[in-house]
Amino acid sequence: MTVTADRPSTSLSGNAQSLTLTDLVKTYAARGRDAVTAVKGINLAIRPGELVALLGPSGCGKTTTLRMIAGLETVTGGSIKIGDREISGLPAAKRGIGVGFESYALYPPMSVRDNLLYGLKARKVKGAEQMVSSICDRLEMKDLLDLRPAGLSSGQKQRVALARALVRNPPVLLLDEPLSHLDASARQRVRRELKVLQREFGYTTIVVTHDQVEALSLADRLAVMDAGVVQQFGTPDEVFDDPANLFVATFVGEPQINVLRGTTEVENGRVRVRVGANAGYLDTTVTDVPDGTAVSVGIRPQDCALNTGAHAGGAGLKATVAYFEHLLEFGLATSTVAGMEEGIVVQTPAQERFEAEQQVIVTAPAERVYLFDADNGARLR
Repeated sequence: MTVTADRPSTSLSGNAQSLTLTDLVKTYAARGRDAVTAVKGINLAIRPGELVALLGPSGCGKTTTLRMIAGLETVTGGSIKIGDREISGLPAAKRGIGVGFESYALYPPMSVRDNLLYGLKARKVKGAEQMVSSICDRLEMKDLLDLRPAGLSSGQKQRVALARALVRNPPVLLLDEPLSHLDASARQRVRRELKVLQREFGYTTIVVTHDQVEALSLADRLAVMDAGVVQQFGTPDEVFDDPANLFVATFVGEPQINVLRGTTEVENGRVRVRVGANAGYLDTTVTDVPDGTAVSVGIRPQDCALNTGAHAGGAGLKATVAYFEHLLEFGLATSTVAGMEEGIVVQTPAQERFEAEQQVIVTAPAERVYLFDADNGARLR
């Protein structure tokens, strides 16, 4: 996978600052019930002007982390700093952070103009009208100013919610599932617009999402979370091409990575892995695994290839095509290997076709065959 993440631009507002989370913990406790730790010691150093995505399944702690940064949840332990300023003990109103909520949180009786002005007037900000006019010019939404939320489309509401967060000129911008209510076509359009706007304004931005496409396309770096822990923090390429563990490998990537059971063989210092019942083996670049180790083998559908010729020995798995899906831009061939319940999904070029029951050889480059500990999912290298 190749996703180009441009370097964060210089903030037009001159207000972008770094955001640092150190050993951040959130524990919920109630009388008569066991305490639940939703966030377990997160450490993140986010650069000024950088867009970072918190990616993970529901309940992994990403929204709780966002709410602690915003001041909407108390911090059980750890530190939150914007630049050199510790903010974990400050009320939300004094943090100066812009927040875009998943629900938009617009006031129905008010026009778009009044929704944008409300917070500024409440804080008695001078020049509020001019600030709103300027942000609306840049977001091309002046024609919406006299409308009420009920008269707006989902995409327009999203734009208003974003404008309300931006108009505060915040050092940090937090967006909670900003595209979740949009249909597919609107989501793609608004995602592109959001990327452009973030680059233009240069705000340090955190986006919470469970959508990997959204995270991979928007983020300079992403933090993949599970069970309150950051499993990996890196660029989209690093997370996709060099997953830290089995959870990251299976959560990031579409179609999902193939995970097979295998056993290592070491010969002359080289490690290969046997898969299935006499189906063959795959070469790897792993070096520090003993002979006979039971492992989980990960190979991405995009990295696999199908050979229809006779198996002349060497690396490859003898398989049988179970079914084939032609998806116009590419195909997906699901094959079975003797002695294994799991199928192997292979992404094929658009011009290739395969038939059910066809005998094939599944191959993959050694450097794209990932091995994981069969018990805890840790990456083996």
